[in-house]
Amino acid sequence: MNQLHRITQKDLYVGQYREKKWSYSCYGIREEPRLTISRFQSGLNFDIRYKVELLPYNDLNDLIQLCIRVEDQLNRKNSFRKSFPYSSHSNRDF
Repeated sequence: MNQLHRITQKDLYVGQYREKKWSYSCYGIREEPRLTISRFQSGLNFDIRYKVELLPYNDLNDLIQLCIRVEDQLNRKNSFRKSFPYSSHSNRDF
């Protein structure tokens, strides 16, 4: 159970992080959905967690889909900044 609580996203994509978290659920660990969502959120990278904590979702699946969309948005933003490092938009959040 302790290993489940210590899993964080680090350099994984959201989908990989989800799979890693769920690989431990095969041990028969059961918990309230709210607690599962809270544990999932607490292990996310800060940039993703910061953006999704203010967005509405109904359940864990909705949260995961939001995280994936935010992750894609952040990746696009970062690749844009790398492509155009001296553009006037490089210091602005989109």
